[in-house]
Parts: sequence; structure tokens; C-alpha cells
Amino acid sequence: MSGFSEDLLNRILDAPVGKVITVLRDTLDCDIKLEVIEQNTIVPNQFVRKVSITAQGLPVIKANVKFDSTVLPEVIMAELLKKKQGVGDILNTNNINATRNIISLNRNHDENKVIREYEIIHNGIVWFTIIEEIRLGNLGSDNNS
Repeated sequence: MSGFSEDLLNRILDAPVGKVITVLRDTLDCDIKLEVIEQNTIVPNQFVRKVSITAQGLPVIKANVKFDSTVLPEVIMAELLKKKQGVGDILNTNNINATRNIISLNRNHDENKVIREYEIIHNGIVWFTIIEEIRLGNLGSDNNS
């Protein structure tokens, strides 16, 4: 992997919904994996999913995804319950056009990470709320702490 750059961070932040893994794979030119760590029901119809995206085995993005089964189509819920794919891949596979609404974006220089909270919206309805932590230190720098 090449060294971390602000350009890479901007590419990740600007990637269309469902294209972050593609951006990482194309930019870092290494093995990128998405893993659904766990998915639980927090109250009836409300779910939280924990996801990790790794580059060469190092976590580069960790995300908590919240969603409500009452607003999602059955086909999307069925895929989510399989816990095999990321939200973006599921949306792309089903030809769902969605937009991202950024709620907050904070950079923690001390811990070398960016925390972003956003919503994925389809036809004016919030389908997912995602809080992600982008670990800049693992994006190819020599300091892989």
C-alpha cells in the first residue's frame, strides 16, 4: 500500500454510495475486505449492524449502520439479514439510487482518524444512518498503530 494522503481521504469521503470499497481497491491496489461483524435487533424493527473494512488485514473503516425494517423493501431486508454484503453493494445490486446526507464530519488529529455520520436516503426516506470511523493510520502509512 502506498502512504496515506489527503487525496485518498477525499476520494473516500466523495465516493458515491456503495463505491468506497472500489475506491480503496483502485487506490491502494491491495486486498480489501468487508466483513459484517455482527447485526442485532435493538428494538422491534430497529437493527444495528457493525461492519469492518480492512486493507491487507488492517482495519481502515469501522462502521455502525442503523436501519428500520419497516421502511426497507423486502428484497433489501432479505439481503441485509444474510449478513454477507455491505449496504452499498446491496443497493447497487438492486439498482437502488440513493444519496448520502452528511450529518457530521470530525477529524481527530490525536488519534489519526476521521469520524463521519451520514444518512443514506432513497426517494426522500432515510433508509440507513451510518457512523463510520476512518482510520487514517492504517491507510498505508508506515505507522500502522
